[in-house]
Amino acid sequence: MKEPWEWNEVDLLRLISDQVQESLALDYKECDALQKTEGKKNEISKDVSAYANSAGGAIVYGIRENGHVPTAIDVGYDPDDIGKEWLDQVINSRIHRRIDGVRINQIQLSGSRAGKVIYVVSIPRSTRAPHMASDKRFYKRFNFESVPMEEYEVRDVSRRLIASDLYIALHLPANELLTEFLEGRSETFPVEVVVGNSSPAPADFCLLSYYVDRRMNATCHGTADNAVEHAGLTIPVCTHVVEWRGNLRLPIWEGSRFQLASFSIAIPADGDQFYLFWETQAPLMNRKVGISVLRRVNLDVTVSESSGAWRLQKDVTIRV
Repeated sequence: MKEPWEWNEVDLLRLISDQVQESLALDYKECDALQKTEGKKNEISKDVSAYANSAGGAIVYGIRENGHVPTAIDVGYDPDDIGKEWLDQVINSRIHRRIDGVRINQIQLSGSRAGKVIYVVSIPRSTRAPHMASDKRFYKRFNFESVPMEEYEVRDVSRRLIASDLYIALHLPANELLTEFLEGRSETFPVEVVVGNSSPAPADFCLLSYYVDRRMNATCHGTADNAVEHAGLTIPVCTHVVEWRGNLRLPIWEGSRFQLASFSIAIPADGDQFYLFWETQAPLMNRKVGISVLRRVNLDVTVSESSGAWRLQKDVTIRV
């Protein structure tokens, strides 16, 4: 899918039809979230700064949601009243330090909402964090909300320029390979597991662990007698551990991505969810964990990042 600053009305309708849930990197807000009151301006500063202090993401102002799932485009904004320049001024004047790289996408609506717009605000993960909201507090993203940071978290975020920030993610193949699978011309499709770095500080040495959901019939190799507890489920996984050493591999620089593995998987049915659990560790960097979620919806396969706790169970035999 395109980047949020490239979205148009068709892309927003697709978010709704595909029921793309809110996450650490995506938030839906109804039109009443943008108003020319002190309270609403303060909320804008809180939400935008929380994304910059966390992993970055996008806020869509003008979509209704229910249970974190988008349901409809709202009534829209009159750009002569709530304009792009006004929103940009609120963000820049109420957050300190100023966040570099914020993009505001003004999307024109059609049909009965012609002349109205909605806004998608894209916020990068900031290397100049922490950023303070207008209430003199520092916020982060947690469980779909913007919540105050603890004192130690503020200190940790301020170390971004000297500590690596490693993550692991799943990458889908080219569209034609997915189409072959979704149309039944192929039993599986390939995916890649990659490692990246969101910090200017390169990683020469690190320990990378990832756990592949065995229910996807993955052809990967690794320890197959482990399981992960997550959201009330016990999920059989294939365990992989990589020791990344600078004398054997290139450093992991900011913006670079290195392939850790490539394998074929199958997602049996619509609506099923499958997981890649991961954790990364490096000098000066706190242990970081995450979850990539694969989901089949209609004639599409999506990957999203999910929050939530998980726990590894070792030496567990579960039939798949």
